[in-house]
Amino acid sequence: MKLAGEYTFDAPQETVWEALQDPAVLASIMPGCEKLELVGEDEYEGALKIKVGPVQGEFQGNVKLEDIDRPNSYSMAISGKGAPGFVNGKGHVQLTGQGQTTLMAYQGDVQVGGRIASVGQRLLDSSAKAIIKQSLEGLNEVIKGRVAAAQAGDAVDAAAAPPAPAVEVKAPSQMKFAAGVAQEVAGDLIPAQYRPYLIAGGIAVAAIILYFLLR
Repeated sequence: MKLAGEYTFDAPQETVWEALQDPAVLASIMPGCEKLELVGEDEYEGALKIKVGPVQGEFQGNVKLEDIDRPNSYSMAISGKGAPGFVNGKGHVQLTGQGQTTLMAYQGDVQVGGRIASVGQRLLDSSAKAIIKQSLEGLNEVIKGRVAAAQAGDAVDAAAAPPAPAVEVKAPSQMKFAAGVAQEVAGDLIPAQYRPYLIAGGIAVAAIILYFLLR
């Protein structure tokens, strides 16, 4: 399974880089993430609970960052296994500063085996896209909160104004994740000119169906 895409963060490059290296932040915004801990130099261990169709369970995994070029890019090696099967892969992340925003380009190649592979390639692809999309959106909210807090701190120094409250972002619920998967499935299957007509009806129905499958 190959994954690739881009995402624009509403913050400078250094701020985005710092957030990407913070396991507490990543664990808080990734759907199904039970824990993510730094266990060595640029090495993390974590647990991810997933539900894809009729297959559900927990993966114990390891992530090793490699070829680090701060604050521009890094590669990663990923391995995980559990009752649903196994996942192995490699990926690369590239950050490009664009003034007060940062463009992320990512790509990866993932091998999946065991029971989870039985749900089919299309559902696996859509689930992976939904996890990535919702994680990046959550990360962007955390990063914007950090920028706002830093600006509030400057205001305190300059005018003794009260600081802005921290932004708390939680990982998406199962229902939101299911809806995201449904949207990705529709995006892959439905011609672009017909997709707007499905937002109110078909997507909602697909989300409900997925929700009961994932329970």
